[in-house]
Amino acid sequence: MVGALGVLLKRPPTHPLVFFVTLRMLPVALLVALSMSLPAAGQTDAGHPSWTGQPRLVTVARKHSKAKKSKDKAPAVSRAQVELAQQMVRTSYALGQALEPKQRVALMTRLLYTMRPEVMADEKKQWAEELFGLAQQLPRNQDSESQAAEVDSSRNAAIATAAARVAVYDADRALELLDSLPSQNGNRPDPRTMAARLVFAGYMQRHGALGAQILLAHARKWGEHGGFPYVASALALGKLRPTEDASADEFFRQVLVVFERGEEGPYGVTDFSSLLQQAVAMEAVFEDSAEEAGRAVVGQLRKYTENQDVALPPEQKGLVVMALNNLRISAPKAYEDARKIAPGLFEVRAERVSVRVEIPKVDVELQSAFHELAEAMRTRRTPVETRQVIARGLQLVNAKYRAAACADCASPDAQSWALISLAALASPETIATQLNGIEDPFWHAYFLALAAQQVGQPTRVADPTARRVVGKEVAEPE
Repeated sequence: MVGALGVLLKRPPTHPLVFFVTLRMLPVALLVALSMSLPAAGQTDAGHPSWTGQPRLVTVARKHSKAKKSKDKAPAVSRAQVELAQQMVRTSYALGQALEPKQRVALMTRLLYTMRPEVMADEKKQWAEELFGLAQQLPRNQDSESQAAEVDSSRNAAIATAAARVAVYDADRALELLDSLPSQNGNRPDPRTMAARLVFAGYMQRHGALGAQILLAHARKWGEHGGFPYVASALALGKLRPTEDASADEFFRQVLVVFERGEEGPYGVTDFSSLLQQAVAMEAVFEDSAEEAGRAVVGQLRKYTENQDVALPPEQKGLVVMALNNLRISAPKAYEDARKIAPGLFEVRAERVSVRVEIPKVDVELQSAFHELAEAMRTRRTPVETRQVIARGLQLVNAKYRAAACADCASPDAQSWALISLAALASPETIATQLNGIEDPFWHAYFLALAAQQVGQPTRVADPTARRVVGKEVAEPE
């Protein structure tokens, strides 16, 4: 919004009447947005805006002056604020060095997504590689049939995130990191195949169709004993498809050769069926190739359903159903043949597990603090008064997390998140010092990272309860 202010205020006011008449010409919604944005830019103790230069009036721009208008547009934040935000990020990282792995993973994930990727690029690449190693220290769910699937899910997501962030800066290095991961043989969700979806996308974006064979070489190595990144390979097909149909079909057939080895577990079979479905949807493969692949899927699915001595776990039943649905769309002839030769496949039913969704309760005190700070910004309270309002809000946040209300959380609740972000917008020059009052080391570091985002690259802060919640007849407007 501060950036928009620099575009709107184009000419110094020469007379109060001119200023009044010009404002009358502006839409009401624009005036509201303008008034809300002024205090968010930060103020000096004298009560003046902290950005350089004086407010200027709006004039109607002509089409031929677009270049000049872009040149005169003021930056969203000052260089001092950008430098302050970077120092806050570095301080947050330093605070995290003493944390246990789970908290360090959560914090570093937040830091890697703080501000634009090109900001602190060298440090972020180093942190991404560090996160890649840390994520592998997280506990692993040893029982693939356990209901505690979130254990593996969190671990896999952290590994995938780290590899994807490395790929932002060096896609070849990201591929080397994925080479070092062990395979799950297609028997359970695999962090490497999950990460490959993001890494392959970054690699193909840089290398285009020429990179397809390099990715295939890596994938073949991973798939020697199962665990080929089939879904990720769809990205290569997408790049090859506009070039030449035969190139895409040949690539798909090379992948099919790997699949026909029969080394994949149920997850790998389902992933290949997903690749087949996407390839047909993109018209990247010929019909005979699609039907041949469909028959290969049926052949491998039968191994998991026709063994009467082994009961198919509920999770794998869902995989069988999903694979058949993909075949029904992408290889209809193979699907109909399967009805005749393997009717047992179609007797498998996925078991639906109902999950109770709990909506977090609204913390009345935090919500009041959020609205009090918003009102202080709207009414242009002095910087000293605004900081006092922020301090009261931070005391509530500190009390909540000091009491271990969210001991196992990897990120704060929406209300605390919004309050910290709004406080950073209201007082960018002093928010780092004010956050020293957060006593828990993890939350101090995490909130510092959130504040750095707002100081160095402001984003819109929404009311965290501006949505329908249990017990409220009418939701507050978005």
